[in-house]
Amino acid sequence: MPFPIETERLTVRRFGPDDLEAIVAFTAHPSVSRETTNIPRDDPVKLDEYAIRQSKIELFEAKACVDLAIERKADRCVLGLLSLVSDGNRQGEIGWALGIEHRRQGYATEAARGLLNYVFTECGYHRIFAGTIYTNERSWGLMERLGMRKEAHFREAHVPAEPGGPWIDTVRYAILASEWTAMMDTKDGKDR
Repeated sequence: MPFPIETERLTVRRFGPDDLEAIVAFTAHPSVSRETTNIPRDDPVKLDEYAIRQSKIELFEAKACVDLAIERKADRCVLGLLSLVSDGNRQGEIGWALGIEHRRQGYATEAARGLLNYVFTECGYHRIFAGTIYTNERSWGLMERLGMRKEAHFREAHVPAEPGGPWIDTVRYAILASEWTAMMDTKDGKDR
């Protein structure tokens, strides 16, 4: 399967210079901006440098965070991003961020499923994991829809957002290549 990744409704591809306005738009909401702190959305020069740096990262270079655009095919609108951090040993961490107006339409599930399929079948990954704060039920629900299983629940592991604020529990989910293959063979990759 060549890159970029094509799904039924989406293209998962590298960000380019034409995407800067879209990046600023979908990261504007606090629920996205606090999870995408590596994106300098308030500084046009640094944002341009971010896009250039992302375009030069080798897919999927060890220890590098590759951010990929989630683009809707129908209108070429950039809805959000997928991230993958590889450890260089055929394991990686996946993450996602979607603009609030594009949530609850199955886009994140579809895009993440496409990326998982790509890294397992084309890149030879062995294991992919993801994590979120425990109160983010939609995110860990997405992990479960992807066939990931809960591996850990960490008590008060997330640093408070505000000084003196409450520590928050986090959860970690993962899936092995063998589990992905079995799920795709039995369910044809569709939501359960």
